[in-house]
Amino acid sequence: MANLSTFNLLVLFSIIVMITLVVIWYTGCKLADHHGSDLRIAWYFFSLSSVCTFLAAAWANSTGAIDHSGSFQGAWGKKIESLLTFMLDLDTDIKVFAAILTIFVIPQITSYFLSGIFGCASSPILVGRALALFIWSIVKSFIVASGILLTIAIYGASNGWVAWNVKGAVSMSFLSLMLLMVSFVCLYMYRDIDDTIALPATSKSFWIQRRIKKIERWLTRKAPSHK
Repeated sequence: MANLSTFNLLVLFSIIVMITLVVIWYTGCKLADHHGSDLRIAWYFFSLSSVCTFLAAAWANSTGAIDHSGSFQGAWGKKIESLLTFMLDLDTDIKVFAAILTIFVIPQITSYFLSGIFGCASSPILVGRALALFIWSIVKSFIVASGILLTIAIYGASNGWVAWNVKGAVSMSFLSLMLLMVSFVCLYMYRDIDDTIALPATSKSFWIQRRIKKIERWLTRKAPSHK
């Protein structure tokens, strides 16, 4: 019964991994069609974090900052552990980036609608760039963490670190794939929405866009551009 349960878990795990790989492939192909630079930047961050992590792990292993079991030792070991914790602290990254986006964007949007009641609204400044910066900050953090986790998993397993046994290495590799998938999905959704907004408002498929334009004209009816 236990063996059957383990087999079912392995099958489920394999299915999830396959779905994750398919999503990465699909979103990557879609981005490559019109936003190839996004993929190049994403893979550069992934490669950079992987190479830096490998070199740091090899150096730490050779100097004793990381022992044969994979545990951090000495002053340098503590510094590396602190740096690793900082680089993988995705929760803090999201909160900081979200706070910056909120402080920059929300007051402008609120001001836009409040001014629009009186017909003198003015388009918010650099909101699109602020949103792009937020998306890319999240994507960068996730991709860098993905590269770090995958490299540590492979390096630790190949060197027989107790802290990174086969089960741990598989778990870390799976987490790396999930972070990579989330990064690609975020980029794909952002670019898809951005491209949709850029389409002509006369298209019958985008009646919502035309309604938004009508509301915008009403909110800015007394603005200098409408006089």
